Amino acid sequence: MLSTVIDCPAFLRRWRGTPYDRIERNCWWLAALAQGELFGRPLPAADPALVADIRARAEAMATHPAREEWREIETPVDGALVLMGKVAGAETHVGTFLALDGGLILHTDERHGVVLDPPLELAAAKRWRLTYLVPKVP
Repeated sequence: MLSTVIDCPAFLRRWRGTPYDRIERNCWWLAALAQGELFGRPLPAADPALVADIRARAEAMATHPAREEWREIETPVDGALVLMGKVAGAETHVGTFLALDGGLILHTDERHGVVLDPPLELAAAKRWRLTYLVPKVP
């Protein structure tokens, strides 16, 4: 069962298929939107200048102060952030895990726009390592 703030199917109907835009509708934008609207958790805004530079993006994702508010888990749960990259600690893409149809990752990319992909297919297609994060509970 989804523990969402708003209706997940309505959210997906609204955003699925939305074209990718490197500055305004990138993967961080979608992750922040999903976290806020579906799970009531704000994420800090991303610096659009970092989106184009892959090294700067990986560094920003690894060292952002907000990262301290999240902890890594092995098995994904509904609403987990999903960091994706070829090397742990150098992730360059982000999505949100949704507990739909056995588990899907909501993310956006240049080729497809906003999509839902099964974790195993996404990891295999891109050869990415998937890191799941949830908020630390005080």
